[in-house]
Amino acid sequence: MKLTGERRELGRRNFLKAVAATPVAGALIWKASSMTPVKVGIIGVGGQGSILLENAPSSHIRVSAVCDIYPENLERALEFARERHDPEAEAYEDYKELLARRDLEAVIIATPLWMHAPMTIDALDARKHVFCEENMALGIDDCRQMVEASRRNRRNLQIGYQRAYNPLYHEAKKLIDTGAIGDMYHIRALWHRNNTWRRDLPDGLFDPSPWGYEDKEHWINWRLYKKFSLGLMAELASHQIQIVNWFTGSLPTRVYGTGGICKEKDGREIPDHVYLMYEYPDDRTLTYSSIQSNSWDHYYEAFFGTDGTIVLNGEQEAMLFYEGEGREATELKVEDVHADMPLIQASRSRAGDAAGTRVSGSTSEFSALSSYMLELEGFAQTIRTGRPNQCPGTVGMNAAVASIMGYDAVNKRVLADIREDLYSRS
Repeated sequence: MKLTGERRELGRRNFLKAVAATPVAGALIWKASSMTPVKVGIIGVGGQGSILLENAPSSHIRVSAVCDIYPENLERALEFARERHDPEAEAYEDYKELLARRDLEAVIIATPLWMHAPMTIDALDARKHVFCEENMALGIDDCRQMVEASRRNRRNLQIGYQRAYNPLYHEAKKLIDTGAIGDMYHIRALWHRNNTWRRDLPDGLFDPSPWGYEDKEHWINWRLYKKFSLGLMAELASHQIQIVNWFTGSLPTRVYGTGGICKEKDGREIPDHVYLMYEYPDDRTLTYSSIQSNSWDHYYEAFFGTDGTIVLNGEQEAMLFYEGEGREATELKVEDVHADMPLIQASRSRAGDAAGTRVSGSTSEFSALSSYMLELEGFAQTIRTGRPNQCPGTVGMNAAVASIMGYDAVNKRVLADIREDLYSRS
């Protein structure tokens, strides 16, 4: 959504006015002075796992074990964990050896999608709390088994939708709930990039076949193959679907999808272009697109009401536009990070999306990447104090159901009903 500088300047004033009673970041910052950090292990310390490791707050999380099948990832993560968290942290190649440690209270799972369900269930059955990255699993039955394992073992299961811990989204949700934009019938979300999503194969003699990968190509580019991934629908769309579910307080009942492998005829099995329409209760419709041939608009979620529109741009910018002349729009402005601010190592698939930025306004300052820190703080708070989890397994499952059904609709190019019994209702 391209806006002129004048339009952005016009939009600078009234969003903060609309939420002036609450500082942007205040609602989700918890004091941990009297809290003993939760002792955790991280399984999968590649791109996304590194983001979580490097943003895990030592006030809440103590990383005492790291696990990865790739030696270079493991060595780098162990060094970081020993320097920042636990001088006696240990490294593991086999995740089951990590789970056998009785001193670990919880695990963070940031592996390729196809391993989410078996690892999460094993961890819960080992009586560990689990933070599992999104998408929850490859299949709906897998998601259900993960939720059941959480209940059976009475352990916290949190799914890594970091927007659920982003203060901008909480402020925007409050505005919608209080009627700031009137009655809402249309939502638009998209994630546009112009890249191949393909990673270069690493040098060396590493053989991933003992771990279920045919070769290095399938291991390093797992997102492009059906055995391991749902592609754009899992890695990108599910984040935004979760937000729509949250903001509307409902779940989609029908989806139409189309798309395919349009640009990258390179042997991949996963679409590089997807276009969907989701029908929600109360006459609401979400239109969604994710493409890899053009980066115009990048990524955002827009909520259209009879009195105004809220746009959440790139997880770091919130704007409110009122209907009618003479009404002003507002945004939180994004500025470059100063050199002395902490940076993270993002995966290649996220590097262009999770750039080091901060969001500033007249009453607060918030790093766009602090959501990762806040969601891990929330994970620890749920374990230690029972504070409600912003994104428990049931919420993650419902976003996964919608993304999985959308993936099927794209591949079959059909209009499909999403049965109510597929969702988790408790």
